[in-house]
Amino acid sequence: MYRAVVFDLYDTLVVFRPQVPALEVAGTRYRSTMEWMAETVARELPAVEFGDFLRAVAETTTEIIRARPPEYLEVPSAERFRRVLLRLDYGRADLAEKAACLSQVHMCHLAAQTELPAEHLALVQALAARYPLGLVSNFDHGPTARAILARHRLTDLFRSIVISDGFGRRKPHPAIFAEALRQLGAAAAEALFIGDSAVDDVAGASAAGMATLWINARREPLPDGVPAPTHTVTRLVAVAEILGIELQALN
Repeated sequence: MYRAVVFDLYDTLVVFRPQVPALEVAGTRYRSTMEWMAETVARELPAVEFGDFLRAVAETTTEIIRARPPEYLEVPSAERFRRVLLRLDYGRADLAEKAACLSQVHMCHLAAQTELPAEHLALVQALAARYPLGLVSNFDHGPTARAILARHRLTDLFRSIVISDGFGRRKPHPAIFAEALRQLGAAAAEALFIGDSAVDDVAGASAAGMATLWINARREPLPDGVPAPTHTVTRLVAVAEILGIELQALN
């Protein structure tokens, strides 16, 4: 039925630990460890109140999200923090250095709070024995995304790994899906994309000509304008039955 399978990363393969706060900015819901940066902000920006820092992060993130369509160009993590510092009127010569420091600390927190459920690893291992696998992730710091994959023993299971930070565009832009397909040597009509975001994953992969599998864990209605996914499940492991993988392979 399919000749290649491509995955999203966050909330599809890997998940955040329960204690990571859920935020909503500009209509986009995401998990963030930003609130855990108080100690770093106090050390690196002693003149800045932490509440002001969080507000600047929220305002900057809102601007970035609203500016994404239609090209969906990625803004790297260090650039986002550079804009945060400028919003806080930080104009010193070490602006870029401070932004890079904040980005690195933030990414360390983020990576440390990421888990890979055992059944997800087993599923990917089983799929890798049958299909060439790809991964497409909206992640504004490529080294951290790749470190997460390596820590969870996922890297060698994928023939293609495309991170928005390195590629330059984000899902749902069709170009990032096309790049994964190019690396896999697969036609869009032969590939299945698996992800949890109706807009980024389902709409994006559909626009690229791929079949889609939506992991709708919260059983939410499909947003207006998003094409119906080819398959819908509430848990990633349900992919096994859809693709005809024996459950024993997941043990």
